[in-house]
Amino acid sequence: MIRLGRTSVWPGIVLTAGVFVVCLLMSLAFGPASLPLARIWHLVTAGPVAGDLDSAIFWQIRLPRALLACLVGAELAVAGVIMQDLFLNPLTDPYVTGVSSGAALGATLGIVLHVAQFPWMTVLALAGGFATLGIVWMAARRRGRVNIFILLLAGVTVSYLASAVVTFLMIKAGDDMHAIVYWLMGSFSGRGWTEVELALLAVPLMLIPLFRTREMDILLQGEKRALELGVEVERTKRLLLVTAGVLTAIAVSVSGIIGFVGLVVPHIVRLLVGPGHRGLLPVSLLFGAAMLNVADLMSRTLLMPNEIPVGVVTTFVGAPLFVYLLRRGKA
Repeated sequence: MIRLGRTSVWPGIVLTAGVFVVCLLMSLAFGPASLPLARIWHLVTAGPVAGDLDSAIFWQIRLPRALLACLVGAELAVAGVIMQDLFLNPLTDPYVTGVSSGAALGATLGIVLHVAQFPWMTVLALAGGFATLGIVWMAARRRGRVNIFILLLAGVTVSYLASAVVTFLMIKAGDDMHAIVYWLMGSFSGRGWTEVELALLAVPLMLIPLFRTREMDILLQGEKRALELGVEVERTKRLLLVTAGVLTAIAVSVSGIIGFVGLVVPHIVRLLVGPGHRGLLPVSLLFGAAMLNVADLMSRTLLMPNEIPVGVVTTFVGAPLFVYLLRRGKA
């Protein structure tokens, strides 16, 4: 394990950034219609060209999809780091607050009401995620303090309730059931620049934890110890919880539910750079973006011309990887 000192953070960040660039180029180059790297460079420098098939594939399909995968992967990875730290539990993921179930309910309503086109379904998914976050927040707030354990219980309870409503709507949906199931499994198929613009709203939120690395490091020692060391625990908890919840809501609203990214990425990065957040957060951000780009590439190339939902790919890869990481940690 690399120890996080003043000189160990940047090499890890630079190395992960290199991996991210390679993964992004692979995602742009390969697919049902492959584009050589030289051709990609020409398309980037020339800009969109009307009537050119390669230009249309690159600018209208391949590039926005790859950028969206980067943004969603980064958002889920950062949210995963925050949630695991706040709960002091390595099994916590960004969906523990019920935001994903609320967003799924909103999107399901959009499909059932036949307003599945952008932006209405995305807006409904985002509203559902925010509403769930608000309900869980109010349930966990006591005398100006947010009780993390009540937050967990409230999140699980609301998730079950929202999932039950989604199941009921699926039964009543008839021919729309396939669309609901496909959305619930997570996918970047059919996404474009409008979804990228919405996902970009989360970029400032991803920067917030980078300015709170000292407080996050101290919180790993427990709230009581953090108070003794001068950390404003409740204020920090509120800021980080809202940040993680909004990141998750935005990610789910544009891509559906993609599992294991926010759970596995923090574990992998901790093995590489240790638990210090000066390195953990930026490396997780880049690694999450790279991982989801590769997963999306696999989703559209493994069974060409058919496409696998990217959430299925991340589960197939993430589940055994997480079991391996758990066994390694126990050893």
